[in-house]
Amino acid sequence: MRTGLRRNCATSLNVLSIGGEFVAHSSNLLSEDQMFYSRRDFLAVAFGGALLGSLRARAAADFLDVRMHIDVHMHVIGRSQEQFDQAVARAVGEMDTYGIAQAVVFPPPIPILGRFDYQDYAPALRRHPGRFGFLGGGGTLNPIIQAHRDPQTLTSAVRQAFADQATRMLDDGAAGFGEMTALHLSLVPNHPFEQVSITHPLFLLLTEIAAEHQAVIDLHMDAVTGTSMATPSNLKVPPNPPTLQGNIDDFERLLAHDRDAKIVWAHGGSDFTGNMTPALIGDLMDRHSNLFMSLRPLPLRAVNNPFGLRFFNLMLTPDGVEPAWLELLTRHSDRFTMGADTFMLAPSVDPTRPAVTLSRGNQGRLIAASILLSRLPASLATEIGTENAVRLYRL
Repeated sequence: MRTGLRRNCATSLNVLSIGGEFVAHSSNLLSEDQMFYSRRDFLAVAFGGALLGSLRARAAADFLDVRMHIDVHMHVIGRSQEQFDQAVARAVGEMDTYGIAQAVVFPPPIPILGRFDYQDYAPALRRHPGRFGFLGGGGTLNPIIQAHRDPQTLTSAVRQAFADQATRMLDDGAAGFGEMTALHLSLVPNHPFEQVSITHPLFLLLTEIAAEHQAVIDLHMDAVTGTSMATPSNLKVPPNPPTLQGNIDDFERLLAHDRDAKIVWAHGGSDFTGNMTPALIGDLMDRHSNLFMSLRPLPLRAVNNPFGLRFFNLMLTPDGVEPAWLELLTRHSDRFTMGADTFMLAPSVDPTRPAVTLSRGNQGRLIAASILLSRLPASLATEIGTENAVRLYRL
């Protein structure tokens, strides 16, 4: 999908040439100020229209050819209706800036600003027809699973209430369920750790409901291969445990439980355990036709981040797309979508909340998404950027 957009070039942008690379500095780039781009990257973003809308502009304007895309992993965060209205308005502004034609929004799986679900911001979404799809369950179904980590605590009444609530979400127009979590690492202060077996009876039940209704399940599962691994040293223990239990074998059992259930594994292209490699993802996709993935590429120098986090298996290199990733995207081109994992907040949200901390990476991730799509062959970029999302999420 392509469109001509008029964007202004920002006078506030300072571009410094350093060893053939450019460093972009702006008061609007709050989190990853030291993001390095090659000259081609910088031109693809700045003069492709992805960056310029967010920078106050007074210089030359041209009609530009910008590849629009769909983002399938966005959170709008708030506590009151007013805050949700403001968060959705911010989301629309960011979408216009970064060439996002439509977005799929859903609640995060952890209470970073209290518990809420799609009902809380649906009125705000309806004010922007054609711009949003949504999932449900991150703030309601996921806590039920976490509250019953021990399957022995499940009763028939809990199972029936869970199924009824899930079906009601689909009746309300949800394209599926998310963000659900099997293993969620704590990354920043006040950011909870969550873990439950991916073959939990309620996960199995949810796949059956998703299969029956041709719905998707957005799954956050930090990958642990083998039987266990030590928690990465840059992550705080506690709240993270010192050892993480393996989950890939059970993940395959979930995928095999009902082949009609479409599982969208979140955050490909930037993981925290080092295990979400193109090789692992490719092997799983070869064996499981119902496995899909949303991509969260990061800027080239994301290792220099203010949170002290270490990212693995990044997709972008100074020369283009990392070859193993490019081979995988090409081989399974119908399985990938773009999902930047952004947090859209009202300005009145308490700045000490983890949602605010996480939102500081929004612009870097959105810029990296534009760079990735600009570096893919046009037909592949269209498939990953729009066509797969339209099919999976019934947009």
